[in-house]
Amino acid sequence: MLEKEIKILEVDVEKLQKQLEVLGAKKTFEGYIHDVYYDFPDDGTHKMEENKRIFRVRKKWDIHMYTIKRKRIDETEWWEKWVKIADEWEREITDVESFTKVLEKYWMKATREKKKYRISYALDWIEFDIDDYFWQEDRSLIPPLLEIEASSKEEIKNWIKKLWLENNKQVDWGSKKLFKNYGVDYNWL
Repeated sequence: MLEKEIKILEVDVEKLQKQLEVLGAKKTFEGYIHDVYYDFPDDGTHKMEENKRIFRVRKKWDIHMYTIKRKRIDETEWWEKWVKIADEWEREITDVESFTKVLEKYWMKATREKKKYRISYALDWIEFDIDDYFWQEDRSLIPPLLEIEASSKEEIKNWIKKLWLENNKQVDWGSKKLFKNYGVDYNWL
């Protein structure tokens, strides 16, 4: 699946939820998400991060998934530089413990983890995720943000206007750069 998304920083969560609901979006999820990222040791050649890829194991509700993403940096057309574009493959895991043991058997190591509280909405083919990252259950690391995922940059821009978020900072960053922007350590393992 091709993922196209943008993050809008420092949003007012209550106001945003009301506006999404007024516009017809339906809430699809609310709860904690726990991500653990895996990578190969520091040899450069096989390292996922240095090759613009990530491997993540995610817990959302009682469901575990693994995700592989590959950023499309060099292939991105100039008019799409404003959005993050990546190929994404995601599959459910039935036995997380066995799965992570297999990863370790192939020399992959857990390199970092993060927790966030997410409220998700959907409207047609557009996804809206309101994220609040935590280091403790009640303590935010960074201000809440909105992530909009759609099929085109134009669709994303249109929704930014509909949600009255044109004056909020909009970025195509991954979480590593996002955390750095707020002076927060990203490597939690």
